[in-house]
Amino acid sequence: MLGTAEPKGISLHIGLNRVDPVHYAGWKGELVACETDARDMETIARSQGFLTQSLFTNRATSTAVLDAVEKAGKELVEDDFFLLTYSGCGGQINDSDKDESDGLDKTWVLYDRELVDDELYAMWSHFRPGVRILVLSDCCHSGTMTKTMFLYPAP
Repeated sequence: MLGTAEPKGISLHIGLNRVDPVHYAGWKGELVACETDARDMETIARSQGFLTQSLFTNRATSTAVLDAVEKAGKELVEDDFFLLTYSGCGGQINDSDKDESDGLDKTWVLYDRELVDDELYAMWSHFRPGVRILVLSDCCHSGTMTKTMFLYPAP
C-alpha cells in the first residue's frame, strides 16, 4: 500500500547491579548479572530493528526512566511498538491509594528510589491508542507492575 510506513519500534532496557545505599538506608541491593540481562535484551531488540536505549545502575534513576518512557510515548503512533525491559530488585510498599487487593503497591528498585506501579501505569497515558506495549519485568514482586491495563483494557 502506498504511503503506509512500517511500524516503528522503540525499546528501553533497564539493568541495575546495585542501588545507591544513601537512598536505601545503607542497603546496596547488589545483584550480579542485571546489566548483562539488559544488554542482552537490547541486542535482541536492536536485531529486530528497534531504536534502543539502556539505563544501567547509576544512570537508572526514576527521572531517567520516566523521561525515557514519556519520550517514547510522544514519538510512537498506532501500530508502533514499545518494548520496556527491567532487570533488578523488585519490592512492595503499602498501597497509599487503596487500589491493590493485597494492600501493597509493587515497585522497581531504581538507583535513587523505588518506582511504584502506579507511576508506571500513569505513564501509559503518554502513548497514543494503538501503540503496542510489551513490558518484561525480571524481578521479585513484578506480577502486577503493569497493573491490569493489559488484562482488562478500557472499553
